[in-house]
Amino acid sequence: MTSTAYLLISHGSRDPRHQVAINRLAQLIREQLNPALVSPWSSQPFGPLMPEGRALGAPATVLDFQDRPRKSGMSSVMTAVSTITSTTVASAARLPQDRLIVGTAVLEFGLLPLHQQICEFGRRLSSAGIERLHLVPLFLLRGKHVMQDIPDEVEQARQELGGTIELELGAHIGGSQSMLDLIANRFLHSPRAGRLLVAHGSRRARGNRVVDNLAKSLGTAVAYWTNESEIENQTIQLMQQGCSTLTIFPYFLFAGGITDAVAHLTEELAERFPRTSFRLLPPLGATYDIANLVVETLRP
Repeated sequence: MTSTAYLLISHGSRDPRHQVAINRLAQLIREQLNPALVSPWSSQPFGPLMPEGRALGAPATVLDFQDRPRKSGMSSVMTAVSTITSTTVASAARLPQDRLIVGTAVLEFGLLPLHQQICEFGRRLSSAGIERLHLVPLFLLRGKHVMQDIPDEVEQARQELGGTIELELGAHIGGSQSMLDLIANRFLHSPRAGRLLVAHGSRRARGNRVVDNLAKSLGTAVAYWTNESEIENQTIQLMQQGCSTLTIFPYFLFAGGITDAVAHLTEELAERFPRTSFRLLPPLGATYDIANLVVETLRP
């Protein structure tokens, strides 16, 4: 059996779609690491319970705009969506003895603090003979969560475990060299002019430099949700440049409240500017290309 297991650490959310998506991603990564993996383990990721004791794997709500008629009858909003299937949670007593193990944990909105989630998972792994736990931050930006919060939680877990299992903290996935190609592929079938990357944004000085550079490399405009008027302003600027079709990509890992709000704003803009066609892409999501990117970060 393998001596290393993996734990995907996401931000966490009250939105049940978040945990459904991270469960799905864990399943895809497990299958990438071990193509011979057979069900039922391929559909049973390991993860924490969410607040109120609700088990993971509630049905996902999928956004879908399909050429809806507008009041003016002249514009459309289109979006491609990724289907996310729900999964179930394996019980603590059912760690597989001959499979690569990929678990999930959350930094916020879990029943337990992250370090306690790591400790509980680590003890289960140790009892199954696993010697090392590799932690994967599912974060797009190298902000405070990646630089301080997660390392602090990992160090606290390391002290509590007392050498029971080796903890190894990997790099955040947003720093992968493959991310640029992945996003470029999402824009592949969109007109080169009229592309807009929407990210969360930071109020810190220089906090948006990484995304600014990413957008520059992609040749896209960029707007930040922390300044909602930026999306409208960039949209108007692109239209003034002669773009009749705008493609908006929310640079977020999973669907949630902000991506819903971006979709709503896109619909409003489509109503206001009926001569312009708006295409709203889904966020990165629990997809094969994201799973491949994560697996790449695990390889030496």
